[in-house]
Amino acid sequence: MLKEFSYGAVVYKIHEGEPLFLLVLSGRNERWGFPKGHVENGETELETASREIYEETGIRRVNFVDGFKHEEVYIIDGTLPETKGRIAEKHSVYFLAEAVSDGAVRYNDEIAGVKWVNADKAMQLLSFSGQKKALKDAYDKINISGGNK
Repeated sequence: MLKEFSYGAVVYKIHEGEPLFLLVLSGRNERWGFPKGHVENGETELETASREIYEETGIRRVNFVDGFKHEEVYIIDGTLPETKGRIAEKHSVYFLAEAVSDGAVRYNDEIAGVKWVNADKAMQLLSFSGQKKALKDAYDKINISGGNK
């Protein structure tokens, strides 16, 4: 089976002792999710995630949290030139990243909105169970690693 891979991150910052999570609103399907996208020009997984965070949110600097990698696998109609119009196995891989700078989002056809929300609100906004699982795992990791003080 054909495969597609996208890399992104559950991006968070600590505000008043609680983690806030960064969600992006897709201009294509009008659903909230995490910044992610396809590899370009031989990038590594983390380079792809970092570039996608910047392109979709304007955040230039993040610190990736060691030991966190969440992967969703599902079937799609292909979107890349080599899979377009064919069934493909999609792998969406999310890392955990703490924002160390603010962004200046540039809305476009791909991204219709960006917002920081707490974990409860993020759970309400996310449409897909795999993303909700990534958020729960990220929240747990932040609390275990002491990021929530």
